[in-house]
Amino acid sequence: MIPKCANPACASTFDYRYGRVFRFLKRTTDGDGPVQHFWLCEECSRSYSLEYDEQRGVAIISPGPDTPSTGNVTSAA
Repeated sequence: MIPKCANPACASTFDYRYGRVFRFLKRTTDGDGPVQHFWLCEECSRSYSLEYDEQRGVAIISPGPDTPSTGNVTSAA
């Protein structure tokens, strides 16, 4: 279960009805690893998004104005 918003500055507790859920496939040296889920609350998802980088892990980003909206659930490989 996702305990809270992925934004470290936010204390909102998880509510699947509001916000945006992200699903990332963690790659390992043996191939694909476990799927990890993260959530941004409704307020944070208006200003931020999440991205996965194999070296850094999951990072909160502020998407530019040209970044298209992809709906409620985002999957990145």
